[in-house]
Amino acid sequence: MTKDLNLPGADTDYIATFGTKEPHTLFGHGFAGAIRDTRPFGTGISGTKHFLHLPGHGGRPSPGAGWTYGQIAEVLAQALSRTSATQALGVSMSAGGLLRLLATEHPVTRGLEKVALVLPASFTGFSAEVSDRNRAHLERLRELVSSGDVEGVVDLMLSREPAEVAELLPARAWTRTKAENLVGTDMSDGLGLALEIAVDANEGDDPGENGGPMGTLARWPGQVLVLTHEDDPAHPVEIAEAVAAAIPGSRLEVLPAGSILWRGRHKVRRILGEFFG
Repeated sequence: MTKDLNLPGADTDYIATFGTKEPHTLFGHGFAGAIRDTRPFGTGISGTKHFLHLPGHGGRPSPGAGWTYGQIAEVLAQALSRTSATQALGVSMSAGGLLRLLATEHPVTRGLEKVALVLPASFTGFSAEVSDRNRAHLERLRELVSSGDVEGVVDLMLSREPAEVAELLPARAWTRTKAENLVGTDMSDGLGLALEIAVDANEGDDPGENGGPMGTLARWPGQVLVLTHEDDPAHPVEIAEAVAAAIPGSRLEVLPAGSILWRGRHKVRRILGEFFG
């Protein structure tokens, strides 16, 4: 029987690999996502592509309740080391994990040349408005997951999408799968990640302009693409703008609402193809 590479196991460190040529690119999904969600981003990118399932996803055990970006960053570091990737793409929480690796000067980042941060959900903190909104959404989501209300979770998730996206049958089916996983697996351990920050700007001995994580980000020599879209409460444009501002020379692309996952896939592939080559 042919192995489904969308569902890799412990023997591959939960990484599915396609191709054999250079360069090697690692793809990391967002919360409640899966390898199937990141494979479309690889279209048009040459070389070998490695798609990772993070803990709590795709049958990979959760590390326990209370996930942190430090944990995510370490899993990404291990995957980068295993695959010898010189390029990486992270979606949402994986984008936060990659940011943390860059900001802390993790040794594995010395081999990275290009990093794409898609729909970054967290950076150095949130505005009061975003924080309040995230907390209210999380509290309601916890209630629905605790009661096993899959349909309620679906409706709540889709309420954060543009109306024209929420009405798409593929979008609803995709969201239902995410909702079923949240209710039926240990993925729910990571719900609190919505309130966590990816990079502590005050970490280190010298958190000033030329030191600490922000200084490290500013000095990183690789190429960075920050890609997001408008009107997405889970991935505020202001987060992407802050990331781009912290990394001189980075490229920021802000697309119309609903573009990245549903309505602008051709443009997304073109942007990523141009960036990674």
